[in-house]
Amino acid sequence: MIHDILFKERGLIYRVLSLALYTPLDQEAQEELRLAVGQLSSITSLQNLRDAVNGFRNSWLEAWNMPREKLLEEYTRLFTNDYPELKCPPYETFWVTGERVIYGPTIKDLEEIYKTAGLEPQPGVKLPIEHVALQLELMHYLVSSSLTQEQFLCLQEKMFQNHIQLWGKPYAECLERTARLKCYKATALLLRDFINLEETLFKNHSFCEEA
Repeated sequence: MIHDILFKERGLIYRVLSLALYTPLDQEAQEELRLAVGQLSSITSLQNLRDAVNGFRNSWLEAWNMPREKLLEEYTRLFTNDYPELKCPPYETFWVTGERVIYGPTIKDLEEIYKTAGLEPQPGVKLPIEHVALQLELMHYLVSSSLTQEQFLCLQEKMFQNHIQLWGKPYAECLERTARLKCYKATALLLRDFINLEETLFKNHSFCEEA
């Protein structure tokens, strides 16, 4: 069994990535991101992420010192509305099919993972469950829950391999190219490097076989 510290720190990375890719209009989410960013300095088991983590933390500390409207404008351009179209749609279906639609061929499996985990979409959250921020938040929950409930070990592996691995790196590379603010470029780089580590983890440890 892998050390608990690794799982706690993996959960933290998924959490900060999810919050960073969520709307900055949500003040509660922004406060949670501030608190989570403060915990990044305590990471010890993910040394290969050190540069990406430091870049992420420093860029968001810098972003919070700029006018809030600038952050909102960048989020809108990257995630909701850009002319003539979004460069990097934050939805799994686009990266799987190339089509600018939602609820594509992978959605039923994603819904089944939610159901197996005993979860339902949160009231008031209008984003489709295939949105990148919600998928990363789901992965945070699965990783954190696996510390005390073994059935989540296999579920997090399925979530990563059937979903996050499909869109993670191409989306991160697109976001890094397209973003203008350092905080979103750094978020993209952390996502890309973390996906690489997660691929290695699940290649070396098949939790579904061990469950």
